[in-house]
Amino acid sequence: MPRKVITILFASLLAVAATAFTAQAETLSWNAVTTFTNGSPIGGATVTYQAYWTENSNLTNLDPLGSSTTSTSKNFSVDNENMPRGSVIYFTVRATVNGTDSALASPLTWNVPGGTANVPAAPTNLRMN
Repeated sequence: MPRKVITILFASLLAVAATAFTAQAETLSWNAVTTFTNGSPIGGATVTYQAYWTENSNLTNLDPLGSSTTSTSKNFSVDNENMPRGSVIYFTVRATVNGTDSALASPLTWNVPGGTANVPAAPTNLRMN
């Protein structure tokens, strides 16, 4: 009987540890591009977007934020994107229509939450029943 209790307790501890490493999702969003720079409407053409992030305020050394999308938002994880915690980063987005890229959007400055990922406290009061 004690082995069963220890096995169940160990499995429970593994489940708690697995949730500790679940990355928190953040969302970057922007307005849809509906016109060309000359003011004419894009109409039914497909617009794709590529979001980027960088630590450089002059928007150099851009890291793609996942793959391009037709959506006007992008979910991401700070840890999965290897964003340095506690730093300031800059987001930008580029639209593409019929193979032609737009200029980069004006950057959004964001303070990456500091420290390490939220980790639950260790279980206490272990005992044999």
